[in-house]
Formats: sequence, structure tokens, C-alpha cells
Amino acid sequence: MIMKTPFRYQVTNYDCVPTTFINALQHLFTREVIPPAVIQKIMQYSLDTVNRKGESGKRGTTGFAVERIMQLLKDSSNKNFEFKTCKYVEGEQVNLRQIMACINRDGTALLRVRGNKAKYHYLLALGGDAEDKDWLLFFDPYYRVQSFTGKDSKYIQWLGDKNREENNGQGANIRIKRERLESEEYAKYSMPPIEYRECCLLERK
Repeated sequence: MIMKTPFRYQVTNYDCVPTTFINALQHLFTREVIPPAVIQKIMQYSLDTVNRKGESGKRGTTGFAVERIMQLLKDSSNKNFEFKTCKYVEGEQVNLRQIMACINRDGTALLRVRGNKAKYHYLLALGGDAEDKDWLLFFDPYYRVQSFTGKDSKYIQWLGDKNREENNGQGANIRIKRERLESEEYAKYSMPPIEYRECCLLERK
């Protein structure tokens, strides 16, 4: 039976990058054509950091590793697993207009945003909210059971797994207001300052 696999959640506080890459591949391709070697390499290249205590992986995944994964995807292309767009963009090139254009061509985007305690986090962009154009839909690999509170609740809404389940396991579980994403001030799930922005654009051929 040919099918796509439901999105997965990260298993630690640090593996948002490899989890989001795997979710992106699951979104674009059926499981029959995704090369196992690609999944192996994504995990191998990720979590390439060491914290101040010398603990491996506890500062997440570097931009260098993200670029390396993107090159891996290009090099692994074959007649069933092929990309029309496989592009790593950073800095001023990262903007919501370009992300939405990629999604509207049936692609997806992996976006770096601000997480907790000045750390960065990766989300999978899935499109605009049909009911309100001021919001964008994402799959957040960081599992949570509580909604956002306080000021954040005006800009970030946790949708939970209901929408995900209604879309064969691949629906959005969070929506974020454009205003928050584009905020130049430090805020949860806003894009970082321009010099630290990072995004991967993927479209299958």
C-alpha cells in the first residue's frame, strides 16, 4: 500500500532539526521512495554541538549541518526521489513571501524561529490559514499539552493533534500570526534577527 507517514514529534529537547527534515520528506514523498540512507545521514549530521558541560547535542544542530543535509538531499536525487527546489537561504533572503510561494507550488519550508531562553527552533511551514490570512500554519515537532498563555496567546495558537489526525497525520498543530513571525523584537517563535535567519525550501519534481 502506497502511503505517506504521519508527522512525528522530536524525542528530546534538541532534535527539532532532524525531526523537521524527516517530516518535510514525509510531506513530499511516500514512504516507499524515501531512501533509508538519507534518513540515516540526516540523523548522523544533526546534533553536531557540544554545550559548556561537554555534553554532545545539547545545543541542537548548527547551520553548517543544515546546509550539509540540504546537499545530501541534492546528491541523493533519483527518478522517484527528486527535487525541483532544494534551496538553503539565509539572512535577508528569508521572508514569508518566498516561503508562501514555495508552499503554493506544493512545496514546503523549514523555518528557523526563536525558541526558549534565546535558543532557536525549527518548524515545518504548511501554508496560510484559509479562515484568516493574518495567520500561517505549521507543524511544530515539540510536543505540548497546554496552550500558549499571556501575551503569546494573541500571536501563537496551539491546535493540538485534531487537525493533524483529520489530515492523515500531516495537518498543522500550531498557527502563528504573521506579525509575530516578522517581529524585529525578541519574541517566542519570531524569526531571528536578519543575520541569523535560516530557511530551507523544498519542492519535489
